[in-house]
Amino acid sequence: MRFLAASAVISIVASTASARSDELVLAQNLPVTPTFDPSSGRFVQDATFSDSMQSQGNYFYSQALAQRFDVTASSWTLTSLSAWAASEYIGQNPPSQTALSSNISALQVQILRLEGSTGQYPTVANWLIPIAAILQVQQQTFTPGIYSPVFRLDMELANNFTLSTGSYILTIGGVLADPEGSAFAWVDGQADGSQPNTQAFFTNGDVSSDWGFWAPVTDGTSGAFELRGVPAPGALVALAVAGVARRRRRD
Repeated sequence: MRFLAASAVISIVASTASARSDELVLAQNLPVTPTFDPSSGRFVQDATFSDSMQSQGNYFYSQALAQRFDVTASSWTLTSLSAWAASEYIGQNPPSQTALSSNISALQVQILRLEGSTGQYPTVANWLIPIAAILQVQQQTFTPGIYSPVFRLDMELANNFTLSTGSYILTIGGVLADPEGSAFAWVDGQADGSQPNTQAFFTNGDVSSDWGFWAPVTDGTSGAFELRGVPAPGALVALAVAGVARRRRRD
């Protein structure tokens, strides 16, 4: 079940999760409000499996999700990222879990610049962040069919990557110890993809040569995140994010 709200153009606001006093929100797609599921007696949120790009499409789900966002200021130095996510626990029903599955060893975060119409966009920033370096805060909601608690994941973005004005996509994917094991799932955000600047994209490796080619999607699913940085003086930001739900189930 999914309830969506349209994205909008927003002004810069201070981040409540900020670790630095000068850190501001560059783009955000806050999670969809949880809904009550009478069959489980829990509040639930939907999510989409998303693999790391370094997997080359060779994990079980063989897919990754990305979100568009626009930078309207002349320069942003990225500092931190929050994402809302869950994970599978194959063969288990773990409402008492206090962290993502141990099969997820790291998250790979990439930012790609939207250029041209080929679907193969240049990577401008790349982070490989060990799970041990990510703060996981349980949100007391669950993902139907995955049975993992939802966590807010707070992480620092090192190396002082700077973004100039333009349009980008953000992808977050799990690095798995066992490619066939419990996967990373990015929880839905509020954007619905109804406008070009709320577009989301996906790539899949069902055909190996297709991995890394990003196709737009419009089914209303998206990944929840908040990206923060240090802006140029007087900057304003356009929020533009949305998503896809492409799922493959095990038998």
